[in-house]
Amino acid sequence: MVQEAWTQPAMTLPGVDQLFDPEQFRASGHALIDVLTDRLAQELDGDANLIEWQPPLEAEQAWQQTMPEHPDLSPETFTRWIQQAILPRNLAMHHPHSMAHQAAPPLPMAALSELVSALCNQAMAVYETGPGATLIERQVIRWLNTFIGWPQGAGLLTSGGSLANLTALLAARQQMGAGIWHQGVGAAPRMRVLASALSHYSISRAAGIMGLGADAVIPVAVDGEGRMSIDALIQAHNGCTARQEQVMAVVATAGCTATGSIDPLQAIGEFCRARGLWMHVDAAHGASALLSKTHRTKLNGMAMADSVTWDTHKLLYMPAAASALLFRDDASSYQAFSQRASYLFHEEEDAETLSFNTSYRTLECTKRMMGLKLLTAFKLYGRQGMAALVEHVFSLAELFAGLVADAPDFELLMLPQTNIVCFRYLGNAALDATALDTLQTNIRTTLLEQGLFHLSQANVGGKTWLRCTLMNPYTRAPHQEALLDNIRLAGNRLLASSTT
Repeated sequence: MVQEAWTQPAMTLPGVDQLFDPEQFRASGHALIDVLTDRLAQELDGDANLIEWQPPLEAEQAWQQTMPEHPDLSPETFTRWIQQAILPRNLAMHHPHSMAHQAAPPLPMAALSELVSALCNQAMAVYETGPGATLIERQVIRWLNTFIGWPQGAGLLTSGGSLANLTALLAARQQMGAGIWHQGVGAAPRMRVLASALSHYSISRAAGIMGLGADAVIPVAVDGEGRMSIDALIQAHNGCTARQEQVMAVVATAGCTATGSIDPLQAIGEFCRARGLWMHVDAAHGASALLSKTHRTKLNGMAMADSVTWDTHKLLYMPAAASALLFRDDASSYQAFSQRASYLFHEEEDAETLSFNTSYRTLECTKRMMGLKLLTAFKLYGRQGMAALVEHVFSLAELFAGLVADAPDFELLMLPQTNIVCFRYLGNAALDATALDTLQTNIRTTLLEQGLFHLSQANVGGKTWLRCTLMNPYTRAPHQEALLDNIRLAGNRLLASSTT
């Protein structure tokens, strides 16, 4: 392999004390911040490449490297290596043409807080392994619960919405019988989970992990706005009752992945209360609208839930991953796990002290210090500043949906309820359903491989739609107009080539 400019073969092996040299950390840190700052500015201005696309098998060739026996980087060349070998190979998350997924371009100051968390490296299994980190997390959880309307609620931060949803459903499962943890699911009647047909795949995955089987999740039909149908929910519940199956939980979605739609939480909550059912709200994407006085009414009824998932690495603009799993009742937060480990959990401690040990409530033992970045953001910008971000990108979605609706050669799936817009390019040719679906996929692939725009796609109602998630507050009207122009150009070229 050709030696890269930053490598220095046969370098002297550093002594152990040099591995922790504070002054080297200072020098390299200053240099690295300069590199990252320049990169951030370039991305925000749209001057950096969005993505340097290579097929994965081809791209992997650059990483087929032998483990270095001796150092081939020096602290001085480390920064150049990051600048030239690492950053250009990433998707530029702060680029205004990055519109595909619900991953945030993180707040730079929150990213700096992550550096503090990484260097402090608090394990957080029990209070004594991360005292400050534990207290910070408890403060953040109190704030988030208060937004929902649970001033006495409880919860934890965990590594992603999938893990939060799994933990919530584990807690719901314990309601089916105290012996399940030790005896398995055979100790309870056959269990079912009712969830929107547009629910996140982590719900069925959780059912599979729990031994219920992915088929235990019964999809509930949605209306034309992508919202769970209450009539369909009643019908699904009645079907379970007729088959002598127990409904373990009803999962509502607030900001579904495909369309950003928000289920009718109030009606679902009333349905669950009347039947004594556990209600979990997967609000990984949409919960941040609670900060906004303009949009919080979209989440009316969330306080009726038993548990809520809230991804802060989405519309709270935190570096990934940090998800809050919140419980209306403190006791419910302990139900997911029933575990003893004498080297961590000391039963002679009183209940109040034990509540500071996060491992009772989460699958994770060693857990990253996730709360600091959230505490930092709220202290720097306040609720109003964080709400302004949410309101801004929601307005960008409304703007883009308007552009699509006004264009006769495009079709809009629905008006956005959050910051996700689904649409299709129709072109000028009469295409059958299959050809039109294929056209959307090929347009998306073309724009990605040319490094022009990053979009995603979704299948909704049996049709393929282009999907645009307006996460970046720098994605302004000119970028949106350029996207439609580039879709037209790519689409027309694809249609022309298919007829020759």
